[in-house]
This record gives sequence, C-alpha cells and structure tokens, in this order.
Amino acid sequence: MLDLIHDLTSYLKQPYLARIPQKTEKPFILLLKLALICLMAGISGGILLSILIGLKLIPSPGPSLIEKKEMAKPLLFIMAVVWAPLSEELLFRAQLRRFTGSLLFISFICGAFLSAIIKTDWAFLISPLVFIVLYLIYRYNLARSVTLKFEFWERIFPWHFHLTAICFALIHLSNFEKGISLLPLGILYTLPQLAVGLVLGYARMNYGLKYSFALHALYNFFPVLLFIAKY
Repeated sequence: MLDLIHDLTSYLKQPYLARIPQKTEKPFILLLKLALICLMAGISGGILLSILIGLKLIPSPGPSLIEKKEMAKPLLFIMAVVWAPLSEELLFRAQLRRFTGSLLFISFICGAFLSAIIKTDWAFLISPLVFIVLYLIYRYNLARSVTLKFEFWERIFPWHFHLTAICFALIHLSNFEKGISLLPLGILYTLPQLAVGLVLGYARMNYGLKYSFALHALYNFFPVLLFIAKY
C-alpha cells in the first residue's frame, strides 16, 4: 500500500507518457488499494473544503443538486456507478495516450466552459475552430518528425495531465446549485474531485483505461450506497 502511494506521488511530480500499462496478477486487490487511496484523497479534500467554508475564507457553495433531485434509486445507482464513470473516463482519461485525442479534448473543453460562462450552446461553435488551429499547428510543425513530436509531447504532457484533472474537477461544479458562478474559486469547491481525478489519471496511464473506469465505478459505489440508504 505504501509502495503504491509512493509510486503515485512520484508519478504526479513528473508524469511520463512512454510507460507501457502494466499487467497485474491481482487486479481486484490493486483496485481495492487504489479505491482506498481515492477515498482518503476525496475525504481529505472534503475536510479541507469544509475548513475553508467554516473559517469563511470562501463562501458557501449552496445546496447540492444531487440531494434535491428526485430520481428512482435504481436509476441513481446506474447513473453514478455505470454511466458517470463510463462517460467521464472516455472524455477525460481515454485521450491521455492519444495526441490528436488530446487536441479534441482541449477543443471540447474550450467550448464547454465558454458555453457555461455565457450560458448558450452557440459557444460550442468555438470548439471546431480551436481544433482546426491546434491541428494545423501540429500538422505543419510537429507531424513531420516523430522525434520532434515525442519530445514536445513529453514536455507538454505533465501540464496536460494536470489540466485534465482540473477540468474533471471543475465539471463537477454542476453538482451545486450555484454551478459555474462559483468560478474563479471553483477548484476549491471541487478539491475531492481534483484529488480523485489525479489518481484516476495515474490508474489510466499505468494500468489502462479499464482500470480507471473500474476504479471510478468502485469509488462512486460507496457514497451512492450511503446516499440511497439514507434516503
């Protein structure tokens, strides 16, 4: 367990792209260890958020929309344990090993956040334009040399890795009634998701996308089970 935590912290200091996903003889044990790390990271982020709000260093984010939504318990369970992990891992983690996929991700995120800020779906029109610009830069500056492309991606990947985790966290502002209006302090309200997003990114890069999906589903399983039992 301590070795896994050390490996995770070392990886987050300097993520690297060239590492081939590892095969493990005990995948379920590995998932349980990673899930425990996610729980510790999420709880720690939640405690820190509560302290910041309690000391009035940041304003209260308001009520959670999850508690206000009236949804059948089986549907809620499927949404939290199947749909959310699947859709979010495909969006935020699948592209981590694909350069062109990363360009698509950045383009989509630009459109998503602009749409949220100005509250119109027309803002998504910026996404194709952003992708075209980024792809042309890539096509005529990097694609001509495999070595040049790899060296550039090695330098930029740590930034992209953490940007992905930050975007994953910020998208969860939709869980709050005030939503995107919580920006620019939004990352402070999603500290648990940021911490978990880093662990999920580590799992995806080191063990493969199926592990990050399974880990995400396992992590969501515990709170949704408590929520269903409570209500």
